[in-house]
Amino acid sequence: MAEVTTALAGLTEQHMIRLSVTGRDVLVGLIAGQVVAYEDGCGHRGTSLAEGLIRDCIVTCPAHLWRYDLRTGHRHDSPGGSLPRFNVQIDGDLVRIDMPDLPPEKSLREILLDHAKEGHA
Repeated sequence: MAEVTTALAGLTEQHMIRLSVTGRDVLVGLIAGQVVAYEDGCGHRGTSLAEGLIRDCIVTCPAHLWRYDLRTGHRHDSPGGSLPRFNVQIDGDLVRIDMPDLPPEKSLREILLDHAKEGHA
């Protein structure tokens, strides 16, 4: 498990920041008075949400307008889909984000078997 830190003073309610940690992009911000951290990438095409418009705790993807509630990470405009959330701890004026290890990449065989099970074969 990796850990990343950022300054608490740099977080605002109107703007999220993007951090890169061990090959993963993390979206960090202050939402409704709470520090939150999510995997940064819209579920549609993986576009960064860091430059998205935030209103009433909802971020709108700048590329395709999908909307996510930053209090929960769930899609706001459609059922299903959410942003993976990371645990956050405040240590003085630092924000510590626990980053779980990435699962191992699937082999081509595993990918094809998954598609066959889902009826995509």
